[in-house]
Amino acid sequence: MSTFKITTVALASTLVLLAAGCNKTEPEAPEATAGEQLDSAIAETKQESQEAGAYMEQKTDSAMQTLDDAAITTALKAKLVADDQLKALDINVDTVGGVVTLTGTAPTEAAKAYASELAATVDGVTSVTNDLTVN
Repeated sequence: MSTFKITTVALASTLVLLAAGCNKTEPEAPEATAGEQLDSAIAETKQESQEAGAYMEQKTDSAMQTLDDAAITTALKAKLVADDQLKALDINVDTVGGVVTLTGTAPTEAAKAYASELAATVDGVTSVTNDLTVN
């Protein structure tokens, strides 16, 4: 998600929260002036806006990581399919947080080791767990 889109969403959220803060029906203390009430509403809206922004950022980061993991898995599967040494259909690839886990079977110990090497060449891979068994 681009910075422009994130900024736009954050600004829209702030405006919604500001409008909601202005329509509060909770009675203020009788001794509070209109200015104090406005200051209180602004402060409350600012806090809610910051919380909403933090929540949105967290969800955006989570979604981006999921997309990155899917891209890593897809790229590695493509390399496995294109490789003559490895039986791509016998190798399962799972990626979580950039960590690739290989499960399934490999025809030889050399092929098992090569699968790890191949996985490590994919952009975004932080580590490889090779749980392949040799047939």
